[in-house]
Amino acid sequence: MKHKKDSLFFPPLALGTWTFAGDKIWSDSDDKESIRVIHAAMDEGITLFDTSPNYGGGRSEQILGKALQDRSLAAVATKIKVDGKTTKEITLAVEQSLHNLKREAIDLMQIHWPAATEDTAKALDCFINLKNQGKILDIGVCNFGTYDLKETENYPIKSNQLPYNLFWRVIEDKIAPSSKEQGMKVWVYSPFQQGLLSGKYKNISNFPEGRMRTRHFSPDREAACHGDGGMERETQEALTGFLNIAEEVNISPLELGLRYISSRSFVDTILVGARTVEQLKEIRKSLKGSLDNDVINSLNRCSEKLLAAAKGNPDMYQKISRIRYK
Repeated sequence: MKHKKDSLFFPPLALGTWTFAGDKIWSDSDDKESIRVIHAAMDEGITLFDTSPNYGGGRSEQILGKALQDRSLAAVATKIKVDGKTTKEITLAVEQSLHNLKREAIDLMQIHWPAATEDTAKALDCFINLKNQGKILDIGVCNFGTYDLKETENYPIKSNQLPYNLFWRVIEDKIAPSSKEQGMKVWVYSPFQQGLLSGKYKNISNFPEGRMRTRHFSPDREAACHGDGGMERETQEALTGFLNIAEEVNISPLELGLRYISSRSFVDTILVGARTVEQLKEIRKSLKGSLDNDVINSLNRCSEKLLAAAKGNPDMYQKISRIRYK
């Protein structure tokens, strides 16, 4: 597909495509419905899409590429892991993504997770070379903490993609401010905590077992591999408080969770996932409103114990943080 050359724009909402991969976490998905969701997103004014070759072994990228073939206004961000990779391997990975996405250039090429210092520098140097060749338009990072960000100071980094929602607020203190100080856009993923904040679940014990991977859950859960003690008591307490607040202010939990994130001044873009057109429209509608300060304060209070239990570690999946923050 021929590509526009405008600078990348970060809209209030972007669409993530992990759920289209049909892996063991999200269960099987229908490619035709996934394409309908992507087209509906464009119709709703959502023009930025995020993906990765790690999602379903490239399936997510391929679906997105097929859906966007005739949509010239769409911008695509993808991301690769660079740990231990040679420059040639990184280049081949980018070229494979270009093939999957059916594009001449990737709008935003990102490092998926922080790597050793030498690997980060190697990858960023490679990205710059590919940018000079016109294969990449902008460069971004994902999950970079304050320590990681020091390694990017001499590079033209457009954005930092970070985990953030009411039940995962660790980046508020230092990581998001540091990103903004370096001139980066901050876009946040997992706004519904993989569905926990959707309003579908009143008790965390009813949450799908395959999604109990994060540090919110006991290490005894089948899907957990974080090596931490878990925060189930604090998570349940926060969930109960959150649902009570939603009932008090008479808006859906989904609206409440999204509007809370939208109220954060450091958030430029919220990266959402939707498996159906109906879900997407509900999400889009949810941002048509704001929250009073007293509601925001109540939400902060209901999640304070959960925030404290995270102990400053911004990695929701690992006790030994891959996001280097100190």
